[in-house]
Amino acid sequence: MPTFRPMPRFRPLTARLLGALLLVAAMMPSWSALGDGGSESPQSPPAKVSFNEHIRPLFAKHCVGCHGGVKQASGVSLIYRDKALAEGDSGMPAIVPGDVAASYLVERIAEPDDDLRMPPAEHGPALSADEIALVKQWITEGANWEEHWSFVAPHQHPLPESKLTWGHGRIDPFVLAGMESHGLSPSPPASKSEWLRRVTFDLTGMPPTAMERAEFLADESPEAYERVVDRLLASPRYGEHWAAMWLDLARYADTMGYEKDPHRDIWPYRDWLIRALNADVPYNQFVIKQLAGDLIPECTMDDRIAAAFHANTQTNTEGGTDDEEFRTATVLDRVNTTWQVFGGLTYGCTQCHSHPYDPIEHHEYYAFAAVFNSTRDHDLDEESPRLRVPMNREDDARANELDRRIGELRRALHAEEMKVASDNQPWQPLTPDVATSTGQTKLAVQKDADTGLAEYVTVGTVTIGSLYTLEAPLPQGMSELTAIRLDALPKDVQAAMKIPELGFAVTRLRAWIITPGSETPEEVMFRFAMCDEAEPVLDPSDSLIDNNDGWASFSKIDRPRWAVFVPLDPLKVADGSRLRLELKQSRAATGAHPTVVNRGRLAVSSDARWAELVTNAEFQKLEDDLAKARAERDAIPAVSIPVIAELDDEFRRHSYVFDRGNWLSKTDEVAPGVPAVFPAIAEGTKVNRLAVAEWFASAEHPLTSRVQVNRVWEQLFGRGIVETSGDFGTSGILPTHQELLDDLSTRFATEMNWSTKTLLKELVLSDTYRQASRASKELIEADRDNRWLARGPRLRLTAEMVRDQALALSGKYVDKMFGPPVMPPQPDGIWRSAYNGARWENAEGVDRYRRAIYTYWKRTSPYPAMMMFDTPSREVCSVRRIQTNTPLQPLVTMNDPAFVECAQAFAARMASEGGGTTNEQIAWALEQATCDEPTERAIAVLVSLYDDAIAQFDASDEQMKTLADNRESYARTIVASAILNLDDVMTR
Repeated sequence: MPTFRPMPRFRPLTARLLGALLLVAAMMPSWSALGDGGSESPQSPPAKVSFNEHIRPLFAKHCVGCHGGVKQASGVSLIYRDKALAEGDSGMPAIVPGDVAASYLVERIAEPDDDLRMPPAEHGPALSADEIALVKQWITEGANWEEHWSFVAPHQHPLPESKLTWGHGRIDPFVLAGMESHGLSPSPPASKSEWLRRVTFDLTGMPPTAMERAEFLADESPEAYERVVDRLLASPRYGEHWAAMWLDLARYADTMGYEKDPHRDIWPYRDWLIRALNADVPYNQFVIKQLAGDLIPECTMDDRIAAAFHANTQTNTEGGTDDEEFRTATVLDRVNTTWQVFGGLTYGCTQCHSHPYDPIEHHEYYAFAAVFNSTRDHDLDEESPRLRVPMNREDDARANELDRRIGELRRALHAEEMKVASDNQPWQPLTPDVATSTGQTKLAVQKDADTGLAEYVTVGTVTIGSLYTLEAPLPQGMSELTAIRLDALPKDVQAAMKIPELGFAVTRLRAWIITPGSETPEEVMFRFAMCDEAEPVLDPSDSLIDNNDGWASFSKIDRPRWAVFVPLDPLKVADGSRLRLELKQSRAATGAHPTVVNRGRLAVSSDARWAELVTNAEFQKLEDDLAKARAERDAIPAVSIPVIAELDDEFRRHSYVFDRGNWLSKTDEVAPGVPAVFPAIAEGTKVNRLAVAEWFASAEHPLTSRVQVNRVWEQLFGRGIVETSGDFGTSGILPTHQELLDDLSTRFATEMNWSTKTLLKELVLSDTYRQASRASKELIEADRDNRWLARGPRLRLTAEMVRDQALALSGKYVDKMFGPPVMPPQPDGIWRSAYNGARWENAEGVDRYRRAIYTYWKRTSPYPAMMMFDTPSREVCSVRRIQTNTPLQPLVTMNDPAFVECAQAFAARMASEGGGTTNEQIAWALEQATCDEPTERAIAVLVSLYDDAIAQFDASDEQMKTLADNRESYARTIVASAILNLDDVMTR
């Protein structure tokens, strides 16, 4: 059994601070190139200089701060080959392949005068003689340029040879070669108990049960280890555990974020993740479904839910905010998250300028952003579009089929309507001679300079809820009115394409015919309404009833819009008749912004085709079928979640480059695309989310498989082969075992068929993983962070594991899966929700003891017991949790009400299951918690603690009585709490 410690051990504050500072420094370019995986400037020149191994790190360290993707001082950039070989502002080329004397770069870095040499003294030290010699040799050899290692597709490597007989398979030889290159050798295998605890936590996030341990220890067959792994990978607990990592990546939460941070139902996405992981959905399909599941032909309900990956972004419901600004922020977040999660790059660096260290241009950022710029969401409080996910999964297929059927029927109806609506000939424009409004809003009638058509426009202040009254004489000679058309236009159409204007919402439309000589206008009864969009989020038919919905371009308008309102029957019109329209506009954008038609036109039609349309039997059948399908869909109990959906092609937004990242300063228009440094999307392919998802999921993409393999490795070993798991670029730390990473990545995408479970099985059955974690003083001094894997991983439990283990040991753990989030006990007064009045209501019954994965996640106030153990807030994507070790952590596990309750229940198990004596009960509890036989010393220390608690118990002390009602139960609870806080229990 590992060394027993009665209380958790903490690093000194100064050591933690120094460690944090060194970590930050290691991520900076000037340090990262010299990481453990890289090569420092050699003392003797290599036989042949490698650009990636020798020159690129040197440029990153000394040069690209001024001659990179952001600053290109003197017209020189050392990020791109063509720019590096071009003439600078001086007229002299920095690098001339094969000619050192003509290469101005060499002259400047070798300049002895500090005022003239590069880099300048204020920017850093001069290059060493060895470094200058490297540059000269590289140029002499032809200045061969290589793409950064991770931008080149991985391939399998021959296994390294060693005189030492150790390991098996393809992983261990690469690891052994790394050890030997650093003078290290493998550790002995871990005991069966140590390995079982480690692998059970790593694959399921839960501790092994006593029965599982007994069965494994008794199994002496060669297949014993493999049987354990197969059992764990088949457990439903596997998906629950690995989903936690993906929820960090997806920035999942049960609230919208920002100031108000109101509730959001999106837990079906979390449930999809768990099911997909348990089913071992191939990773390439896993990527496609999350980025573009809704665009997959014949997509299922699960596919549509999976695409909510990018609906997890924050929505700003704060008053006074600009919906377009935060919609744009959401688009950029989706771009950055996509690259962090699936590409492992700091792609967000190119939002304001070209990448400082990687060959990704500024305009390429916005070409990629264009892919995500035409989804239908608008940062609205209601978070439309939404998907109603059945509460019963057995209804999924039928609900999905009904949704598809409803969409088909709506488009079929719209196609019939457009046959008439799109014909401009029958429309006759009206010129209002009455245009008034309620409130402060003033209307004026003018003629458009380009078309000559009459328009009504707002002038000056506009009031929320303005009710317009518009009157116009009907055209001479019109005998019948069959349709009314309403156009809404931006005040400046060209400007709105770049920066959309505040939109409108016609929440109620009424019309009257005023006949000469009649005292009472005749109100028009409408049959239906349609608009320019086949499936609008806000349906114009709702403008015919009094509600807060209706035809709208809400909350912004970026192009001319129109809608048609068709009377129940054709209306007979006498000469001299007038049309009166009343437009109720009661909707307001977030922050009390009035959403009214600021510029509009009216037209009428006497086209008989409108009347024929509504009486057409086929048209009526389409309407009837649509009503029936909607009724059946509405009858299926469901939860409504925000999802991603694409705008129709004719409504795609225009996308532009943002000057210095400012969304209000848009320059060149760009089309959807991907960076040129990577393989191109096949010519002729429509570049949308699905095309980009398939591009990422391709085996030819150099990053996708590497990033996933590295991420899985990091979860098992505590550090990725690339430590900067969110930065595989030039500024990231170089891999410790690049050949191993490439070999695994290639096989993951080919012979493993993108199976994460297959990858995991190979990793946890490797001799590298099965090493004992105990380390000598000499080994720690030689490799403190275990980068070269000469011992097994020993890692602290994650926040979720800490809670789940406590539940398991207490005997209270409930294995109920899926469904809405739950609220286990937390200290009072944590939630003080601004504006929305939300309260934390401690769950009762089984929901009180469910796994951490189901705990309610509020972005502005995450569950404190887990936040203390380094969970992120999930406001943005988190690719890696950096572990801390603070005194606040044992304060949580010793005082938080949920952990106190677990300690009480664990103590009760000690009494009922542990044996008749105190020694037996404590020995039983230690074995349950550590998965190992306890030492006599450990038992003695805890017996002493038990005796002290017995002596200290005071039945009149109210605090003690909250723990137990008698001294024996109290003492066992104290001991149980201490066991739950042991180092051996808090690590795996």
